[in-house]
Amino acid sequence: MVAPLWLLATQVAAAPAADDAAPVDDARDASEDVDDDDNARDAATKDAGDEPAESDAGDDEGDDEGDDEGDAGERDAVPEGPEADDGAATDDDDDDEGDGAPEDEGVEAGARERPPRVDGAYIGGVLHGGATFARVNDLETPAPFIGTGGAIRIGEVVFPWMSIGVHAGGRAGWSRNQIVAQGAVLVELGFLPVPHKLPLSLLVGFGAGGGAVHEQGVADRSGFGGAAFKGAIRYDLFPGADIRRPNRGGGFSLGPELGWMGFTPAAAGRPMSNTIYLGLWLGYYFGS
Repeated sequence: MVAPLWLLATQVAAAPAADDAAPVDDARDASEDVDDDDNARDAATKDAGDEPAESDAGDDEGDDEGDDEGDAGERDAVPEGPEADDGAATDDDDDDEGDGAPEDEGVEAGARERPPRVDGAYIGGVLHGGATFARVNDLETPAPFIGTGGAIRIGEVVFPWMSIGVHAGGRAGWSRNQIVAQGAVLVELGFLPVPHKLPLSLLVGFGAGGGAVHEQGVADRSGFGGAAFKGAIRYDLFPGADIRRPNRGGGFSLGPELGWMGFTPAAAGRPMSNTIYLGLWLGYYFGS
């Protein structure tokens, strides 16, 4: 009787324990299921993270390939060896030609520009003919004296538009049975209205001189003198200067000269002389 009671008590005690173990097992199974779900989510996340990494790796590989292709293109674009030297030489030649073009144009322009002809020191003379109108105290001089004369001139073109020099000359003229002779030394100034382009000179002079009238059959002579003045206009021609002196001023000159020279009276009614002449100027400008 005791044995059956003991067995019954043992079964009764084991039944709650089994019932308690069942929830524990269920909890363990649920925990394992949660862990499995977490592991699956981690694996999925890992896979998702690996795909951008692979994409980045592909991008890096594409960039590297693009850089390699660009470097190869640059190496192909830059010639090496003789071709590179030839290309550099060609570029240098082009630069030299480009730089030299304005200089060549400037040289040609300078060569085409004519140098001034009325330039530097000069020496020359004028031969002229004309008429002298003289008045003296003791003789009647109703007609002009037709004659010829000349002068020597030396000087310097001090500015492109101005020259200064010395004029020394004289002339003689005849009228019926009378003869006149006169001479003067003058300081002569020349002015060029259009320098370098038109060799036209306006000449003025001042100085001193004198002259006399002699008549056949009369022993005495009647004269005039004192201050002397002149004014003239001259045009210079330079034959062959552009050939013999293409890049240098000056040269041989000749040209017509039309002028006046006068010995003014010291007072009203006193002796005087006025000469109108046309002459040929011959001279040489040494250039500056």
